[in-house]
Amino acid sequence: MSSLIELKGISKSFGPVQALKDVSLNLKPGEILALVGENGAGKSTLMKVLSGVYPHKEFKGTIQVSGQSAQFASPKDSEAAGISLIHQELSTFPDLTVAENMVVGHWPAKKGWLKQKEIFEKAQHWLKQLDADFSPQQKMSSLSVGQQQVVEIAKALSRNSKVLVLDEPTSSLTNRESQKLFAILKDLKSKGCGLIYISHRMEEIFALADRVCVLRDGQSVASSEISKITEAQLIQQMVGRSLENMFPEKQSAVKNETVLEVKDFVAHQKSTNLKLGPLSFHLKKGEILGFGGLLGAGRSEILQALAGDSLYQSSGAIKYQGQMPSWKHLRSSYQQGWGLVPEDRKHQSLLPSRSLTENCGVLRLSQKSLFSWVKEKAEAERTEKDLKALKTRFHSEAQKITDLSGGNQQKVIFTRVLQNAPEVLILDEPTRGVDVGAKFEIYQMMQAWVAQGKSILLVSSDLPELMAMSDRILVMSHGKLQKELNRSEFHEEVIMKWALGQGSK
Repeated sequence: MSSLIELKGISKSFGPVQALKDVSLNLKPGEILALVGENGAGKSTLMKVLSGVYPHKEFKGTIQVSGQSAQFASPKDSEAAGISLIHQELSTFPDLTVAENMVVGHWPAKKGWLKQKEIFEKAQHWLKQLDADFSPQQKMSSLSVGQQQVVEIAKALSRNSKVLVLDEPTSSLTNRESQKLFAILKDLKSKGCGLIYISHRMEEIFALADRVCVLRDGQSVASSEISKITEAQLIQQMVGRSLENMFPEKQSAVKNETVLEVKDFVAHQKSTNLKLGPLSFHLKKGEILGFGGLLGAGRSEILQALAGDSLYQSSGAIKYQGQMPSWKHLRSSYQQGWGLVPEDRKHQSLLPSRSLTENCGVLRLSQKSLFSWVKEKAEAERTEKDLKALKTRFHSEAQKITDLSGGNQQKVIFTRVLQNAPEVLILDEPTRGVDVGAKFEIYQMMQAWVAQGKSILLVSSDLPELMAMSDRILVMSHGKLQKELNRSEFHEEVIMKWALGQGSK
């Protein structure tokens, strides 16, 4: 059987940094190929070569599509060859309809007039093929992330794509949406499509993939049928070392001293009038307090409100380090020893056009007087030192943060928060989109922080992570606290029952 796609000897450099070195990969019809590796291993770079983001003159090696040599000068050429890349961060047009989003860049028109009927009927046809539960006439902004992903797949199929590349497709999906996506992918596979599936979630790879290709430090290090490899072997191939345990051994650092007391805290989101709470809890020095629940349970929102986010109007009693704080925006809480690593790294944290030095120092420097002098050399040296302490992969503190992989971008955000010397850290989905090796390093950092006496409020949808790292877990559902669990009570089934509001049954 001839391959749909064959990449041979792909090499790509960015100045002195070799991102890919002699990488080869092939994809057959009716196959799901998992592409795995640590953040910075070269997965995204390789897919940008395949999708024409990097034109054929900017890399070494060859691309064959259905046995024929191909040279892509742009993403349009790749798309014309039947290849579609569905990014982790979806780029949609929220104010356009679903149907309009599907034809952006390929508008059917006659004498300058759009063929509205044709646009609607084409969208309806392809959405029906995927058993979509929404209308082509709905605005994109009204859809969930999972539904928007279905639109992206339908758009790819409408353009006769035979190869779909999916980059971390379930990172923002509910479990139900993920299961529906898996059914769609298996159906596409049965119809002869080839799928390249990029994910850090081992359970998904072993449930979906036929084969797996491993990249490490920009090179192909292994390729295997998924049935002939174990999860432990795959992780070792990815990180180049054995990780006998996914989590560092839990060492209690909890002190008797209470750092934070929250009583009857209620938050109203000003734009939607969404009400969250009441929420009551306490946090001890050196403790990791986990927040469990389904997506949409209100965990992220109520903690942002607690930290003083001006998008929320709040009430209730907060006692922090024996005092009653009165912060009305995030900057106030940062000044008093709080730190927040938000869930949405792209929209809430990154300064995409700025250097690593600027991204790292912005929070700490914002606490200074407007008339303070900034010593550029000292800032660059501190950035280099702090990023290296977190084992961040970068080649210059002057490079843009968007040049880094997702996991390394996350370490830059951690560095920013830690430079402000917080005592209470809110970590909201801190390992989302991060590879297994980097996850382990983040867990080790968390253990080190609480050993120093810092306290952590941890939001995680990864139940093994939540249970392994937390000293206690508060389970939320529909904006309200349902149950507090001690370590002896931790169990996935128990947490899910309370998250679904069925724990008392």
